[in-house]
Amino acid sequence: MHKGLQQARESSQILCHKKQACQMFSLIFVAVLVAFGLGACATLPKPTTSSPISVTINFAGVFTDLADESTTTKSALTYWRKRNDDGSLGDRFAIGGANAFNRAINTTRFRKVRDEVVTLDSGEYFLDSFELESSKSIAISQDGDYTKRDGWDHTKNSPKYLLLSLQKPITLPKFIIEVLEHREQGSKRVRLLVCLADGEKIPEALRFGTYMQPQRAPKAMCEEVFGKGFGTRQVPSSVESSGANSAEK
Repeated sequence: MHKGLQQARESSQILCHKKQACQMFSLIFVAVLVAFGLGACATLPKPTTSSPISVTINFAGVFTDLADESTTTKSALTYWRKRNDDGSLGDRFAIGGANAFNRAINTTRFRKVRDEVVTLDSGEYFLDSFELESSKSIAISQDGDYTKRDGWDHTKNSPKYLLLSLQKPITLPKFIIEVLEHREQGSKRVRLLVCLADGEKIPEALRFGTYMQPQRAPKAMCEEVFGKGFGTRQVPSSVESSGANSAEK
């Protein structure tokens, strides 16, 4: 009797140890998968120079479903690529939207609109694609996974959406990617809106493609998306006059 109880206790301890080992293995396995996902999830490139350049950027995504009149406003998930001097393209990296962890586990929890400061090497960077959160799904600029999209017009050798020539620290104007969709009619309209403070103009460092020409957003809309008092903020010294690239007044 006592011998049987002792054997039962030993068996229970062995099972307990095995269960703990399995749990530990599962945690390690999940951690490895998440780490792999983060590494392969369009993280920002590490600057290769000792003097990287800072960029302050803020792209908001405003998705309106005209059928039920619902509007979702979140940070837009934008993917970028560097265009090297020899014409080759760098790896895609993400700015805004969901963070790397949420992208790794494929969540739709995009964060609130906010400024983001990133540091990059000097050079040309173009907007490769973008994603917006809606009340029911995610709106994307092009079909397929982000690795299959392309924001460069190879026929015209120019950006489809937007190109940034980065030579010195810069604070970009705040942008709104607006999508107006009517599901019942199967129609959709996309606009690139720029919010300019008093006396602010689009920097010369920005060049726009033929797919999305910018329009100046109404001040009321900018304040609703980016906060009250937006239009009276101080214009950074890095923002310069742009000439041909100026948005509509």
